[in-house]
Amino acid sequence: MSLPTQTDLIIVGGGMVGVTLALLMAQRMPEKRVLLLESMRFPALPENKPLPYTAGFDARNTALSRRTVQAFTDLGLWSQLQPHAVPIHEIHVSDRGHFGFSRLNAVEEQVESFGQVIENAWLGVVLLAALKQCPSVTIADGVEVQQLITSERDARVRCQTASGEVTIAAPLVVAADGTHSQCREWLGLSAQWHDYQQTALVTTVATSLPHEYRAFERFTASGPIALLPLPDFIDGAKQTRRSLVWALSTNEAERIKALDDDAFMQELQAAFGRRAGRFKRVGQRHAYPLQLMVAPKQTVSRAVIMGNAAHSLHPVAGQGFNLCLRDALVLVERLGQASADQQDWGDATLLAAYEASRQSDQQQIIRFSDSLVRGFSSDASALVLLRNIGLVGFDLLPGAKPTLARYAMGLDHV
Repeated sequence: MSLPTQTDLIIVGGGMVGVTLALLMAQRMPEKRVLLLESMRFPALPENKPLPYTAGFDARNTALSRRTVQAFTDLGLWSQLQPHAVPIHEIHVSDRGHFGFSRLNAVEEQVESFGQVIENAWLGVVLLAALKQCPSVTIADGVEVQQLITSERDARVRCQTASGEVTIAAPLVVAADGTHSQCREWLGLSAQWHDYQQTALVTTVATSLPHEYRAFERFTASGPIALLPLPDFIDGAKQTRRSLVWALSTNEAERIKALDDDAFMQELQAAFGRRAGRFKRVGQRHAYPLQLMVAPKQTVSRAVIMGNAAHSLHPVAGQGFNLCLRDALVLVERLGQASADQQDWGDATLLAAYEASRQSDQQQIIRFSDSLVRGFSSDASALVLLRNIGLVGFDLLPGAKPTLARYAMGLDHV
């Protein structure tokens, strides 16, 4: 593929955030040329045939807030995504071995659901297929970005392709190249890290009781356990598949990950309890070190960092991708207005205003997820008592549930 040497916007990183940003740009400003650069090869998709979907026990997934679902609806994609998504009708939060628990119920909050759970493989396929239909977007995969430099005039990305080296210039670059972003370093932007000394085990399980569209957030002495509903499995078992994210100390995670399936499920049963019934089947386990990463400054003249390059959260509250998507929505809106005003997209003042507009939402979500992890990871008796009183009080306090429900659904932000 021959890449352009000049374009209107360069997006570095073809993960879910980068692809979604490109789709939003194509919808809002189809007259603008967008170049998406990705180092990995995208999967080949069959032309004029149904998109490939395989339900299984090895799939990772994402919890989509109602605001995120609305964004995909506005893009015209939710009708394709929805058949392989599951709504969350109830959220059950509890502290293992203690009296405190709380429930959020969609009917009581007068909403259809609190969000949807979808497998990443299907989400990625649908987004990529849609992006390939956008004439204003050039997709370049298998491309290694080797340098990013900015100047008063433009931003320039030097990259290596199969046919040689090329340098592309644009008024603005958005770097969505992951937690360990090389672009962030090239731009001279710092990152603040906190290591939770935990590792997340991520897998798919089947249970003896149906999930009934219920999500569990179970806090244990070793770390939080999230259990989310998944679509019915292709073997006909109804509502038995669930997504598991189990946070453990790193040494304990390594030990449990190495167990055979039966031993793993015994450990999980002992940690989680019987609220979901018996654990009957488990898929391949994946392990991810858990760290909080926040870039204090996310823009410079001619460049924005986004997605996990800007903030990478503990998965306890399932808010990471939803927060990133709200960043993308606001950036596209700001760029659309700037385009209408004939303003330079790379103007430092414009980008700083975008960043300032996102600080409150970002800081609240980061504090919320971080405090959950820290508050429920302590065995101090006084803190255990306080957090259980808090859970009970939350269940009884008028107005508390609607406020948190709207926040979790992403409806109070964008």
